[in-house]
Amino acid sequence: MNISIPTLLRIKPNAIYKLGKYLRKESFIRVAVFYGTGLKEMLKEQITISFDSSEIQTVHEDTINSNAVEDIFKTAFSLPGKVDAIVAIGGGKVIDYCKYIAFILKLPIISVPTSISNDGFASPGASLLVNGKRKSQKAQIPYGVVIDTEIIRKSPDYYTYSGIGDLISKYTAIFDWKLAYRAVQEPVNDFAVLISTNAVDVMVNYKSKDIKDLSFLRHICGCLVTSGVAMEVSGSSRPASGSEHLISHAYDMKAKKPSLHGLQVGVATYAVSWLQNNPEHETIRSVLEQTGFVDYVSKNPLDKTDFIEAVKYAPNVKENYYTILTDKNNLDKLIDFVNNDSYFNRLVK
Repeated sequence: MNISIPTLLRIKPNAIYKLGKYLRKESFIRVAVFYGTGLKEMLKEQITISFDSSEIQTVHEDTINSNAVEDIFKTAFSLPGKVDAIVAIGGGKVIDYCKYIAFILKLPIISVPTSISNDGFASPGASLLVNGKRKSQKAQIPYGVVIDTEIIRKSPDYYTYSGIGDLISKYTAIFDWKLAYRAVQEPVNDFAVLISTNAVDVMVNYKSKDIKDLSFLRHICGCLVTSGVAMEVSGSSRPASGSEHLISHAYDMKAKKPSLHGLQVGVATYAVSWLQNNPEHETIRSVLEQTGFVDYVSKNPLDKTDFIEAVKYAPNVKENYYTILTDKNNLDKLIDFVNNDSYFNRLVK
């Protein structure tokens, strides 16, 4: 089993200005650069200064507003013949797009997230549109991850809350994975469990929970990178994704107005942790409270009716993926919780 993990990792203020230096150090001189929508105008000057100072050549440049697999193939095979690396600057859509190009062409990718709404910027998977339907595909795990924490701090708060929701879900995901081992003998990779659990523990135990604190942001970023590595080690999304993610995916399908993935995951994690009788249930509640996640979501709640429909549909989202929701009796228990728990009803309306 071949395991790849990021070789280049920089998480610090103003890292964007040193991107060219980092690329040259890795001998990535000729690069294809892809921006998320609106980010070229915002960051082009900094990128140009950084690249010029290190004599990095941009041989292809594009702005991505699609994640359709046919567009990805078209782009991949239109790149110049000599490209040392792909550089993806932006959110999940452009990074997933580039991870799949890198997978097709067997090129290294440098992930430069401008928000931290989930762990996808460092994972070996990509969420793509295939024949008009969203599917998770195997992709290239980034060779490098460069995160400018000043850019993250200035990004809208809901992206960071989304990242916190995605990260705290590792507690329920690991519980479901171990449950699958006991119920259907699905193998568990103990090292991946350790990596994923340690990732969320670092965030939970950090003294500050202020999302504008650069040090706390650095820890969240590092934890999300670590979560991506856990998926690479396990060869699956199991250490990072359980019943809470199934509910979020179902909510995307059922809701009239879906929210950010990580916000939905965080809300579902709190409910699922109750259903699991998870020993970290109160920890999950405390972290979501202390970081401001609960306050934000209570002002922008999920739709309660749509959430219940998502719970009902969640076991159908992924075939042969055992979680606590596989037992149909647990669906009724969770729906009763959603209807009657006063604290949870701050998060749905």
